[in-house]
Amino acid sequence: MSTPISIPDISKSTDSTDKELVIRQVTPDIVTFSKPFSRFGMIAIGGRSTAIRLPSTDIFIYVSTPHSPATAETIRNMGGEVKWLVTPDGEHGMYIEEYTKAYPKAQPIGVERFAKSKPQIQWAGLFGAGGETKQYGFEPHITLLQFTAHPNHELMAVHHPSKTLIQGDMLFNLPPKEQYSRVGMPFFVKTAGHKMSPEEHFHASTISKLVKDKALAKRELEPINKLEWDRIIPCHGDVIETGGKEAWAKVFNQFE
Repeated sequence: MSTPISIPDISKSTDSTDKELVIRQVTPDIVTFSKPFSRFGMIAIGGRSTAIRLPSTDIFIYVSTPHSPATAETIRNMGGEVKWLVTPDGEHGMYIEEYTKAYPKAQPIGVERFAKSKPQIQWAGLFGAGGETKQYGFEPHITLLQFTAHPNHELMAVHHPSKTLIQGDMLFNLPPKEQYSRVGMPFFVKTAGHKMSPEEHFHASTISKLVKDKALAKRELEPINKLEWDRIIPCHGDVIETGGKEAWAKVFNQFE
């Protein structure tokens, strides 16, 4: 049985990033780190990193938020060694270097474009440049899948024991209520509201415009759809605790 994870008292932190951070234990082995984030400084979409503890106690982190003191303490409290650092896609690499410095023994995994944009990192694998053919050691508990039909070359993770899909810019679930819950929504920052939730046609329409190669999208969605998962942890917006496949279908069944 997994041991409980101690979450630090954010109110006692002197770090400015920690003041707005929401740390939540989603399952016995999954912890999320949610914080405010606004696109272009105006559109609130929120940000989220996710840490997963495997049965070996080794830790897999889907990196999309700063490595703050409270983040580091929580990860230490998970009781294992950080072995893998995964970028959600080609647009979510802004914090990966912080994590590689904090966990120098971990394997950084990304997408092909990082070979040029972040050559200072010793990548263990880059999807699209051979990284998709490698075994990293988190298998069979976690499967990484890429969706290159999206311009950001999305890199998703399915955690099989908890039936959880973790993803970056494939599916938004706005407004980002949890991610702004500690600070409130600034009056000068607007949200996309429910327009970028799976329930709204606008979301599916936006994806349709972004994805140019519909045949490629259909092929790459097949292995994702075949896997068994129910929860969706997005980088942007609230976690979908159950009914994730139904929400996903509302956005992506257009490619079937």
